[in-house]
Order: sequence, then C-alpha cells, then structure tokens
Amino acid sequence: MKLENLEHSKVKAIFTVTAEEFENALDQAFPKVSKDVKVDGFRKGHCPRNIFEKNFGVESLYDEALNIVLNQKASEIYTNEELSQKICGQFEPAIESKEFERGKDFEVSLSFDVLPEVTLPQYKGLEVKKQVLEATEEEINNAINADLKAHSTLKVKEDQVIALHDTAKFDFLGTVDGVAFDGGSAEDYELEIGSGQFIPGFEDQMVGMKKVEVKDINVTFPDNYPATELASKAAVFKVTVHEVKENVLPELNDEFVKSLNIADVNTVDELKAYKKGSLEDSKKTSEHDRQVDELFNQIVEATNIDLPQSLVDNIKNDITSRYVNQAKQYNIPLETFLSLMGTTKEAFEANAQTSAVQQAKFQLILSEIIKVEKLEPTKEEMEAKAEELASTSKTTKDAILKQRASQIYSQLSYDKVVNLVLSSAKEI
Repeated sequence: MKLENLEHSKVKAIFTVTAEEFENALDQAFPKVSKDVKVDGFRKGHCPRNIFEKNFGVESLYDEALNIVLNQKASEIYTNEELSQKICGQFEPAIESKEFERGKDFEVSLSFDVLPEVTLPQYKGLEVKKQVLEATEEEINNAINADLKAHSTLKVKEDQVIALHDTAKFDFLGTVDGVAFDGGSAEDYELEIGSGQFIPGFEDQMVGMKKVEVKDINVTFPDNYPATELASKAAVFKVTVHEVKENVLPELNDEFVKSLNIADVNTVDELKAYKKGSLEDSKKTSEHDRQVDELFNQIVEATNIDLPQSLVDNIKNDITSRYVNQAKQYNIPLETFLSLMGTTKEAFEANAQTSAVQQAKFQLILSEIIKVEKLEPTKEEMEAKAEELASTSKTTKDAILKQRASQIYSQLSYDKVVNLVLSSAKEI
C-alpha cells in the first residue's frame, strides 16, 4: 500500500493487484453473478463457469471481481490503526493502471477524507469586551410596564380616534387592479394597531382614523409574500372603522403587586428589586453566552484548517434536513418555507455552506483543545452527571449512561473547554 496526501485533507491509498489476486476474485465473483442467471439447458444459477463465460464473456464478472478486490484492499487500510482513526467520509475507488488486462498485475486506488491536522492558535488569555450588567431604571420600568399591560383591560375610547397600540374594529375590502382577491376582506375585524400583523404600511395609515370614517389604504405586498400571485403587487384596501378601544393599565400599587403572586414580593419597592435582580441574572446569562461566542469566533477565525469536503457536506446536509423537516411539518415546499423566513433558496444554500464550514472548524478545534489540555471527562464526572439527569427523569443512572453516554461526554468536554477559555480571558 502506497499513500499519497492530496489537497483538502484527502489521502489516496494505491495498491497493486496481482494477476493471481484478480483470478481469485473472479472465482469468488462467479457464484454471485451467476446465481440469478438462466441459461437454456440448466437450472437458474446452475450454469457451469465455462458455459457462462461462453455466453456472457468473462468481462461480465469484472465489476463484481473489482468490488471484491477493492473490499480486500479497504480492509488493509484499517490495519493501519493510526490512519484508520482519522478516516471520515466514503472511499472513492479508481483503477490507476492505464491498461487493464486479465493475466497482468494492475493498480487500484481508494481515496478518502481524513481528519486534518489542527494547529491551534492562542486560545488562552484572549481579550473580550465587557458589557454593562446593571439593570437601568428604564429597563426596570419597562419590565413592570409589561406586567401592567399583561393585566390591562380594553375600554372604548372617548374620542374614538385611533392612536398607536389602540385596538380598532373595522371592515376592509382589498383589491388588486380593481379586482377583489381571496382573503382580502373581513367584517368587524379587531386589530391592535402597531402590532405588525398586516402588510407593512397598512397599520401606520390607520393611525388618526375616526369611528365611521372610510379610507382607502394603499400598500404593496412584499416580494416574499406567501401568496405568490400577490407578491410585489400594489393593492388598495377600503377600510371602515366601527370602534376604537384603548388599553387601560391597572394602578401600580401594593395591591397589584400582591396579585402577581410572586414569592416574597408584596410591595412596589420589592417588585422593583425583584425585576432588577431578574434582569441582571438574565444579562449575566446573555453576557456569558456572548463572551463565549466572541472568544470562539476569534479562535475559529485565527485557525487555518484544510477541511475535508465530506465533513463540511455532512454538516450542511444536517442543516438542510432540519429546514426540510420543518417545511414538511407545515406541509409546504421548502422554497415557500424559506420565503416566509424572508430568504431565498440560493441565500439559504450560501448561508448553510458558511455555517457548515464554521461548525466543522469549531468541532475540530474543540477536539484538539480537549486532547491537548486533557479535558476528557472522568468516569466519576460522567456518573455524577448521569445521576443528576436521572433525578429529574424518573429513571436510573445506569439507564441514562446507556442511552446518553456520548451526549454527556460531549457536553462535559465542551463545558470544560468553555470554562478554560472564558476563565483565562481578559475583559477590556
């Protein structure tokens, strides 16, 4: 076996197949090929070799014989323990000899992707920007106002003039080029103005309208509108307002706070302190995740890896499959599902390719750091995590280890790398 290193972390293994080896392969190929062959005068699969070759030619055995030879050569690759541990992707067979002739030695090859060498850049002591984690007075007030709005009631507005965030009851009739279209009309429809449920520009034009007022609202359907026959088209909606309601917020007092049923929170001051703590806890979690992303982006960008195509393709296929399955759940084509997300198939493909490359690099970097820093989880750590998971899932530690050992191993390893990189980082 002769090995050649190709670009993109691909290796070609070249083998000499002797004339004797190929004859042996032909002998093994004959019963496989002939078992379904019917020749006059013989039962199916019982034709003698010489009669078979007279009728079909020995060349009819070549494909199966070559498969046998290539499988034998593939097994030789796995005798190289170091190399076999790096193989990823499928074998690509080829006949290397320019002239192939029975009775003569010839060369075949198997090309395959291997996990690339990873030269780690600096990953400890990296700089990361520090964000403000203290909740502002405005953020606290916004959080409390959200509670007030959640407990608000709708009341008929005295002046019956629509303002942003009022709820209007109205009729509408939509036309394109003067012709009504399916789904373009309704009566006594209720909508919070400014909620963004209608076509862009529709709700903005309703602000200032009064009860019983009739108005033509001109809009253009978005390019990616789900009903493709309406996409990009101009439309006119005749709108008749029947009623305008406004949100009436409850008074912020101790009685309202008690109605929220938050443990140990009974006064307005206690609610403010509670919201402050909740906001800052959320900021700490977000900041932790943001710093991890920033640090690992630095590491990935600083690492040059000759990625094997199969590794990237596998990740890209996983990404695509997730979206295909989501589209199937909604019983719509993938292109339609992507358009609802505001993208095209071409843009999705490009983004999936970029994401796959980044994820492939990240996985390889992660594995290399784990190896270099010896961060593999211990048996005790694996069992402790399994015990933790078992306590919340009504099963046993052993059952968890049997079902999810690989997942637990990966998560614990990842957590150790994150802790190493994050704890050594310098905040600026």
